[in-house]
Amino acid sequence: MDHNENIGYLIHMIDNRIKADIDAQFKKHNLTFSQSQVLHLLEKHGGSISQKQLQELMNVSHPTMVGLVSRLEDNHFVETKYDESDRRNKIVSMTKEVAELRKDFLAGREKHQKKMLKGISDEELDEVKDILHRILDNIA
Repeated sequence: MDHNENIGYLIHMIDNRIKADIDAQFKKHNLTFSQSQVLHLLEKHGGSISQKQLQELMNVSHPTMVGLVSRLEDNHFVETKYDESDRRNKIVSMTKEVAELRKDFLAGREKHQKKMLKGISDEELDEVKDILHRILDNIA
């Protein structure tokens, strides 16, 4: 093993490959990786969250989030409305179409995990996770 190999580059390449695989999986639903992340965050927050919170959670610019939400809305995956208590806030909510796709998303995620972790033991995986968490803590 080359100890001079750049770990940041390896992580970047893994990240790119994961995004490409997910983009390919979601293409049939007219979704991108970034759009799937929005849907995942919506699901994680009970199906509805402010656009500003989504923007902060994804660490993207306002125009980027507006574009993501707009495309999701065009494809009937989300709907938006203004917060009645503060009209400056836009609330983004999942639609029933997303709930119907959930089973397909989960099956795809499981298939991708199996492909990615092929030949890696549970012990090795625990060690990799521990190391990655430490790297993240170091650069946070």
